[in-house]
Amino acid sequence: MKIAILSASALLLTACSSGPSTVDSNLMHHHWNLSAIDGEAIDTNIKSDLEIAEHLTINGLAGCNRFFGSATIENNRLLADPLANTKMLCAPEEQAIEQAVLTTLGTGAKINNKGEQLELIGEQHTLTYTLADWM
Repeated sequence: MKIAILSASALLLTACSSGPSTVDSNLMHHHWNLSAIDGEAIDTNIKSDLEIAEHLTINGLAGCNRFFGSATIENNRLLADPLANTKMLCAPEEQAIEQAVLTTLGTGAKINNKGEQLELIGEQHTLTYTLADWM
């Protein structure tokens, strides 16, 4: 009986310890600034960023509106659950960036994490973020 309980406990601990994948831990607790969309540098006057926190909660500035919510990572793809966001009026340049960010996060993107640079490669857009700092 004790062996069965110990075996079950070990199995449960192993399952629980799998937690986030190594990709998750390399993304969490970072502040990323958007530097390019589809290989084209964005205007430095337009601020867009992404923060990935504990349990894959995400938030940031898409173009001129803030967004927040949660995400999942499966098969090296980041997919945001439906995100909440503010609804301020944006300039056309900001709106184009915002649309690319929200579409890419909402439809899912392959993760290419190069340490100081993070690429989120979606079906329509590739977002390139630069590491700003640890959270």
